[in-house]
Amino acid sequence: MKKVEFNEVDTNRFDVYVDEDRYGTLEFDKEQNCWVLWPDSIDDGVSYFDDLQETKETITDELND
Repeated sequence: MKKVEFNEVDTNRFDVYVDEDRYGTLEFDKEQNCWVLWPDSIDDGVSYFDDLQETKETITDELND
């Protein structure tokens, strides 16, 4: 299982690491009222939920599939 970490930059942004390598940024989009993951490897965001904990759990599950 991969180690997924969310390091808080501020209340609306986290740096995301997978096995200690930077994966991307998780930011809260106030207009869409949801968390958006911006992977470093692609030029597009993936929208999730308005709940931070649910978003973190879903991202962790997806990265371990």
